[in-house]
Amino acid sequence: MAWLAMAILLLGIAAGWWLASERRPAPPDGVSSPRAVRTPPSAAVQTTRPRRSPVPAPSYPADSSARVAIVFDDAGGSLGDVEEIIAIGRPATVAVLPGLRYSGEVSQRAQTAGLEVILHLPLEPMDGAKALGPGGVTVAMGEAEIQAAVRAGLASVPGATGVSNHMGSRATADRRVMRAVMDVVRERGLFFLDSKTTPHSVAGSVAAETGIRSAARTVFLDNENDPEAIRREIRRLIEIALRHGEAVAVAHAQRLTSRVVAEMLPEFDRAGVAFVPVSAIARFCRDGLRWGEGGDA
Repeated sequence: MAWLAMAILLLGIAAGWWLASERRPAPPDGVSSPRAVRTPPSAAVQTTRPRRSPVPAPSYPADSSARVAIVFDDAGGSLGDVEEIIAIGRPATVAVLPGLRYSGEVSQRAQTAGLEVILHLPLEPMDGAKALGPGGVTVAMGEAEIQAAVRAGLASVPGATGVSNHMGSRATADRRVMRAVMDVVRERGLFFLDSKTTPHSVAGSVAAETGIRSAARTVFLDNENDPEAIRREIRRLIEIALRHGEAVAVAHAQRLTSRVVAEMLPEFDRAGVAFVPVSAIARFCRDGLRWGEGGDA
């Protein structure tokens, strides 16, 4: 009888196990039974990585509305120069010399990239030995000849919105010459930027008399093609812009300036100084132009 009691006991245990398994809830859809899931040791304890704070945006002082226009002179001899200027990623003005190999292509490329283009008109310097290059204007020319040279220069720099002087320490001091130049500028609805290569320039007053918008160079950024010297002038430009509300810088397309400007963009941003094309600063003036310094460029 012992064996019969043992058999009944085993049947009772089996029945109890079967009933318990039937009552166990099934896992949700898509989840395996706990018996089939093995948790890797590395995942047993989850660690939370601290989230990185986003890089703060540049701070612009609410009470600052300072603006700078940077004009890159002497463009037109190389396509690579304009690419360096475009790479800055801020509004700038490209002053293109007439009659050079790439004058037209540089003008088109700059405008396609959203940059302003002006004609950089060669005007006679005090040192007559300096070569003016194609399309130059001298004080010996008659009014009609000067006007023809300006029109030809504009034709070689399509889309130009203004005119500036390349060199010109002699010509910009000659009222007759500048009146002939300004007549064409007014005829085309353009503005004039005086590079201020001489303190004796009459460009501003003639522009005012002619009834056209004008602006004047404040700072030369790269009289020395040295990064540290350029940085000093850029910081001076920022200071002048903050003091006066605006400033115009002239640089050269072939020098290191575009790269240095790109490196120093955070300094402009921290100071709250915005980049604008020079046409945004040009205005109708009663007494000529401001803040000029001497020196041919």
